[in-house]
Parts: sequence; structure tokens; C-alpha cells
Amino acid sequence: MVIELKIDKIIFGGFGLGNYQKMKVFVPYSLPEEKLLVKVKEKKKHYWLGEISQILESSPFRTEPKCPIFKICGGCDFQHAEYIYQLILKKLLVSDCLQHLSNIFFPPKNPLPVNPWHYRNKVQMMFNRNNNRIYIGYYQKNTHKVVEVSDCFINPVIFNEIKNYLNQFLNNNNLEIYDENKKTGNLRFLVLRQANKLKEILLIIVGRFYEKKIDKFYDILPTEIKERIVGFLFNINPFPKNRVLTNNFLSIFGRNYYFEELFNKKFRISVNSFFQNHYEATQLLIKRIIELIEPQETDRILDLYSGVGVFSIVLSPYVKEITGIESEKSAYNDAIFNKLINNCFNVSFQLGKCEEVLDSFDNIDKIILDPPRKGIDEKVIFHLKRIKPKIILYISCNPATFSRDLKRILEIGYEIETIELFDMFPQTYHIEVLGKLVKK
Repeated sequence: MVIELKIDKIIFGGFGLGNYQKMKVFVPYSLPEEKLLVKVKEKKKHYWLGEISQILESSPFRTEPKCPIFKICGGCDFQHAEYIYQLILKKLLVSDCLQHLSNIFFPPKNPLPVNPWHYRNKVQMMFNRNNNRIYIGYYQKNTHKVVEVSDCFINPVIFNEIKNYLNQFLNNNNLEIYDENKKTGNLRFLVLRQANKLKEILLIIVGRFYEKKIDKFYDILPTEIKERIVGFLFNINPFPKNRVLTNNFLSIFGRNYYFEELFNKKFRISVNSFFQNHYEATQLLIKRIIELIEPQETDRILDLYSGVGVFSIVLSPYVKEITGIESEKSAYNDAIFNKLINNCFNVSFQLGKCEEVLDSFDNIDKIILDPPRKGIDEKVIFHLKRIKPKIILYISCNPATFSRDLKRILEIGYEIETIELFDMFPQTYHIEVLGKLVKK
């Protein structure tokens, strides 16, 4: 079934949305105001899924994707749109979430443009074998089929080079690759992490069991790549589920962490610790956090979901006391280390879930929230209401849970001063959101 459709807007997930005889139709790789012939692929009760059969009227912001496998690989969503227009789409996406999920009509500020290519400081790729040939790639969108990737345009060039050398090594040595359907085989994932400022790289191979031959991979790398690799690790992951890394690491050589530098502070980031994916966008975010928190010498600040301690440590010179709370042990250990190497004696960290340890805090002036994608627990809302900080900064990578939580915070006596956006994920529909809420 082919229908004629006008795209009204982009929704969370990156799909274009149009209406056909009162039925919502979702179309990937479309843009607002485009008129299309759409082939309906799937009919659900409340919506249809389609694909572009022909573009009748193209958006002036449509552009040719850089990547030849853009529509096959699941890594990017917006390469068909000019970069500045991607930023507009993301602003509209966040506004749409706020309005439809929480009835909040507050316009976010325009995100500033950042480097849109080769920006990722962490990459996870999958191994696969087909017709006795091993290749490395990403999952095809909404599937577990691995698509071969030669040169990814959002990966750093050096990551592509390491991946290509590894691909050659695996084939030359005919190593055993994991078969996800049969749950047999061994090698599963390649994980790479790097410091943008200090140029250090962690190289991690993931498999069901340790493969001694993999040690020799480092030997085939050229000197300019070897010099940047500070740790080569093997992660043992025998579990059939999709989680890439377990806590079971073997060190082939070097360290299980790298160092990064931000705002003249140095940070240790362990292999399992979270760190933002785009260095330039992270700098912009931190700069605004410093400005929006309005730091005073008498301030006592809580940094919830504090990770490796970046916000706490960068803010420490401006305030009396700051406490970070983090539930992930490797990030907590990094935060303690980072506090010491940066001589931040007014910073402390606690290991635990925010909802479980907040009852021991009172007389807090300001609070920073940077939760995982699922957002904050109802108990955290309870404690925000009890503590009554003057300012709450809420950072989120998920506009849907941000919208939900924002509404809950407004209901306990706060109002929005600003909502700002930071493009941590160019070429995708993802966006980092920062909201400042002040006590009424």
C-alpha cells in the first residue's frame, strides 16, 4: 500500500510524523514539510510504519548523507539533514516532549553548533562472521543483524584505523566469533575509549572466554597508534544478554583507565565509568552549569549521580562545600581519586543510591541532578521537597524522562528559569537537556 503523505514534524526517535485519514504514520529519514509517497510496511492499532517510496517535494534542508550505509546502519538518524537544521529539529523534539508529556510550554534555547563529525570518545562495535569472513560493525536499526562498517563518520579516525587493523587480524588468525543465535563461539565486541585533550586510548576486546591469541593484535599496530594506547584489556562476558561489559577484566597490558582534562582539572576515567561522549559539547555544558548555579562562597551543594566527579570538582573553587553521590562503584572510586589529584578539599563523595542516602542531608543551598536515562526516583522528589534548595539544575540525555521529572519538580514549588540544549550526539536524534529551576 502506497500513500501520499505530508510530514508535519519530527518526533522522539527521529521519525517523521504525518497524518493519513486520521491515522498517524511514522516515516524514518523524512523531514518536516516534505511531501512523500510512502509505502506502508506495518499497520498497528494506533499508527502505521512506512518508508519513503518517492520524495515529491523535498525539504530545502535535505542533504546527501556522507555515509554510504547511513540508512542501513543504526548509528545515525539525521545525516540526511543539514547540521544547523538538525539543531532546530532537536529543539522542536524537546518542545514536543515538554508539551505533550507534561503540558509545559516553555521554549528551550537553541543549541550551539559543535563539531558534527568524528566526535565520539567511546565506541562499541560488534563482531560477526558470514561465509567464513569476519567483519566488525553496528547493529542494523531495530535488529541484531550486524552491518559491516568500513569508516564511520562519527567515530574518531584513529578508532576506524584500529577497527580495520583488528578486522584484518581476526581474519588472518581465523579466530572464533560469537554466534548470537546459537549462543556459541567466543569474541563478541570491540570497545574503544579515548581522551580528546590528552589523546589516551583504552582498547577492550569482549568475549565469552579469554583468547590468548588476541594479545598479538597489539604487535601489528603502527607505532603512532601504539603510542596512544595506554591500556589493552580483555573483558569476559559469557552472558547472552546485550550488556557489553561485565566487571570481569583481564589486563593484557597497561591500565584500566585513561586521563582526561577539562577546565584545567585532570580526571581519571575507568573503563566502566560513564563520561560524556562529545568533548566540545561537554565544555559548553560545564561552562553553563558554573554560570547557572550562581556559585557563592557560602554555598553547600549536592551533586547527585555525580559520576567521576566532574561537576563537583570544577565547581569546588567557587563554593564552601560540595558533596557528590554516586551508586556505580568504579565511577565513585574515580571521583575519590580525582578529588585528591586536583586538591579539592571541600569536596566529598558518597557511594550509594540517591534515593537511599538523601535523608541524611539538610541545609543544602543548591542541587545538581544528572541521572541516567530512566530519570529520578519518586523518593528523590520527596527529598527535593524536604530540602528546599534555592536552585536545582537538572541535566538529562532523555527529553521524555526530563519532561516527566520537570513536571514533578514544578509541582513541589519550583519554576523554570531556563531550558538549554547541548548537542552531545550530532547526526542522531539524541540531545542533552539542562533545566534550571528556582524555588518560588
